[in-house]
Amino acid sequence: MQRARSRCNERRVTLYYAAMVLLSIGAFIHSKSPAPEMRPASEAASTFWVWLSRAALVTWIALIVWGFRELHWSQPVAAVMVSLVGNAVIAMRGPRDAWPMLSMVFSVLGLAAAAIIFLEGLGPQR
Repeated sequence: MQRARSRCNERRVTLYYAAMVLLSIGAFIHSKSPAPEMRPASEAASTFWVWLSRAALVTWIALIVWGFRELHWSQPVAAVMVSLVGNAVIAMRGPRDAWPMLSMVFSVLGLAAAAIIFLEGLGPQR
């Protein structure tokens, strides 16, 4: 029983780190793409990207709060640090044509991972 609980917690922390990094990079790429040539060609896609990036940023902040509430304090601190390292790696790469799509994919995956984390917290406690 204890081993199963430990594996479940390990999976949750791994998903937490993945969600934090994906959401952070998704929002960061959007904030670093102000030039019109770095935006999607379609106005609808550009508007969708704005809202998706905002949702990613808000969810990233919500995951930080959730992490401090549900995990040991070192876990959310480490997740923020890993997120910032991910942002630094993206910043060092410089602008790329694929950034808008990459940002949207990372944001969607991060939002899905965050939804799993939050919904698992609503289930029965073991």
